[in-house]
Amino acid sequence: MIFSLLLSGYWKMIRGDEHILIIKLSSIGDVVHTIPFVEVLKNNFPELRIDWCVDKEISHLIETYKRLNRVIACERGRWKKSLLKPFMWHETVKEISFFVKELRNTSYDIVLDIQGLLKSGIIAGLCRGRRKIGCDGAREYGWIFVNETVPVNYEQHAIDRYLQVARYLGCAELNWRWPFLITEAEKRRVDKLISELNKKRLPMVAINPYSRWKTKLWPIERFSQLSEKLKKMGILPLLTGAKHQRSLIDRIGGVNLAGMLNLRELTYLYSRVNAVISVDTGPMHIAVMAGAKVIALFGPTDPNRTGPYGDGHKVLRADLPCSPCFKRECKTIKCMKSISVDEVIYQLEGMI
Repeated sequence: MIFSLLLSGYWKMIRGDEHILIIKLSSIGDVVHTIPFVEVLKNNFPELRIDWCVDKEISHLIETYKRLNRVIACERGRWKKSLLKPFMWHETVKEISFFVKELRNTSYDIVLDIQGLLKSGIIAGLCRGRRKIGCDGAREYGWIFVNETVPVNYEQHAIDRYLQVARYLGCAELNWRWPFLITEAEKRRVDKLISELNKKRLPMVAINPYSRWKTKLWPIERFSQLSEKLKKMGILPLLTGAKHQRSLIDRIGGVNLAGMLNLRELTYLYSRVNAVISVDTGPMHIAVMAGAKVIALFGPTDPNRTGPYGDGHKVLRADLPCSPCFKRECKTIKCMKSISVDEVIYQLEGMI
């Protein structure tokens, strides 16, 4: 009997009272995609203690997440820059040593490397854990740091892929809801900002125009034309982005909120607007988490894997033989340039 249970994979199932570390460092969209996985784990096993290791610049998004036992912030981005400056080596090595010590202070029952890359694999290797689990197909030799792999389908959406891991661990029910992460103080701040910016109480559409990949970008003149058309329709365009993108976003025209909101405040802002128009980037997934209706502009990437999750959203993409190519460089970026302003307006009119 025991032998047959072992063969059936029963031993892979968690008891329900384990201490688990999830390693998902970046990016914003990937972190958002991991939240349903945490929800399912806690729905099935409320007594689990879950820690999450995440990049410092994203960590504040989940700092208020009540399902977590602890958030461990990794400052690897800053450390990489500091190690290029010899006069900062001593202090940086001290910080890294402290981080490693913090990781190793806990002996985990399970270490889950959901990222599947070298950067996350190294952290998994540094941790103390009885079971170190990753997804099969890990890249950059990330697989050498785990002792157990979960077969997953990389053609699925990232959220569904992570839920396969939850099923592997013994979760019978895969139902989940997006959590509400914003604090009351942040909510009041955004409400006040909106009331000051939108005294006429116009319909609002948020536009998120930038991504780190050049090939994901829609021409800035198209965004400018879109913003002007929205104004003529009696809609207030709210432009969102990072602080360093502020001067570029100024060229589009509209209410420039770049760098003015943290990620939790951005989530609440998106919950207040009538729709969000975005290229394939982290804030697009934040908009989905906020419950906003999303119009997503896709080119080099596959919306079946990383598009807006759930119903009520629209994906615009050109039907080209080269798309998706998953390339960060392209001489023409024809896929993105083939999406017209009129297409976006047409989809928006059907939403609001």
